[in-house]
This record gives sequence, structure tokens and C-alpha cells, in this order.
Amino acid sequence: MKAGDWLRAAERDLPTGTDPAALLGPDGAALVLAPHPDDESLGCGGLIAACAAAGRRVTVVVVSDGAGSHPGSEAWPPPRLAALRQAETRAAVTELGLDAGRDLHFLGLPDRAVPWQGPAFDAALARLAQLAPARCTILAAWQHDPHADHATSFVLAQALQRRLAPGARLLAYPVWGLAHAHPVPGFPLPPPPGMPAPPRGYRLDVRPWLPAKRRAIAAHRSQLGQVVRDDPVGFVLPQALLDLACRPQELFLEEAV
Repeated sequence: MKAGDWLRAAERDLPTGTDPAALLGPDGAALVLAPHPDDESLGCGGLIAACAAAGRRVTVVVVSDGAGSHPGSEAWPPPRLAALRQAETRAAVTELGLDAGRDLHFLGLPDRAVPWQGPAFDAALARLAQLAPARCTILAAWQHDPHADHATSFVLAQALQRRLAPGARLLAYPVWGLAHAHPVPGFPLPPPPGMPAPPRGYRLDVRPWLPAKRRAIAAHRSQLGQVVRDDPVGFVLPQALLDLACRPQELFLEEAV
């Protein structure tokens, strides 16, 4: 089954509800791996807000420094842009109900070049193992998202799953991969991967938390074209992707890996 048909089947057929216990277990925590600052809000902001409202432990770890979104800017060189994107993420997770000083961490790996092996990968894995809450479910960007940092972040999540206690669960949230099922104008896609049918996972109904999720996404002002003014080809989140992110349900996928 091609990825677009597989995702549409998941959006149609997977079980759904508003209780994060269906994803995390009766007393489990969440470890959210965001490839870039903003993916935590786009992909699973509703889940984060639902967990915070229920008093569940959520740890958000941003994998890359996000400094590659505006490479042509002189006013916002990479160190300044990375600091801005950290500040935006702190504001975003606060909107979702987390304590940014306690619940948010940054690995600082290079944007557009997150390693999938080697010493930097091993150091990141060791840090994640330290940060992982007890009885946590790992939530990572989908391995078929058409962005190398998303794919390598999923590899990191797989390695962490193997390192944690037996039975640790790994679920994937699609961000850019949703374009396989719902084309985003101007966004090029690679050939769609073949997927094993049927899809497995869960659809979390996030309607109660959509206002908080929208505020969290809005906190990432640099990615919405509201901050950096001197890079005409710098990255701006397309409205079509924002519309996909703010639908009433978030998708969490189990994969045969």
C-alpha cells in the first residue's frame, strides 16, 4: 500500500478518543522527540496539552538547533537564530501547559545534518536515556517524513527504545509526511514508500486542546515569516501544513521496524 493510501486509511480507521492513556498506559509518561523547534507543537501539541491537563509527565527534547531555516540572513546568523528558536520553543511548550525549565531540553545537533551514527549520535542517545521518564512512551517524528532530520531522529528514537526497559513503546507522529496523503502546494515529495497494511496506531481527538496548540504554533514566529526579514528564500511554514497540523485529530502510528 502506498503511503498516501496508508495514511488516509489510518485517518479513517484507527481507534480514536480523547484520553492519552490509550497511548501512554494508565500511569505512563511521554517523551517527545522533536527534530526541530516547532515539530513538538505541529505534530503532537494536542497530546502534550492533554497530558499536561491530566497531570501526566511530559518531557520534550528538541534534537536539532533549528539554525538552518534562514541560511541567507546576515541579521540572524546561526547562533542568534538558534537562541531565538529555543526561546520560541520555551514559549510554545508553556502555552501547552508544561514547565519549560523542567520539561524542555535541547540536544543542539546541527540542523539539516542530524547524525544517524557516530560519536555525536552516541552522545545524544546517552543524554536521552538520562532524560527519559520512567514508564515512558517515546513519540518521534515519522521515519517516512520527507526530511533527513526527521528520519534520523526516528533512528535515534529506535535506538533509545532498545536501550530502555523491555516493553518501551515507540509511536510516530507524521508532520511533513502528511503531504503524501494531502499534497502541500510547492512542497516536493520523494516517491511514496510502500507501507505494510493495515495501519496500526491511534487517533487522539485534540479538539479540547486546539486553542492551546494554535497558540503554541504561533509562538514559533520565526518559522511563520514574522521575524527574519533579510532572507527572501528563508523557510516559512506553508499554510497548507498549518491547516493539516490543526485538524481535530493527531495521528500516532505503530510501524514494523
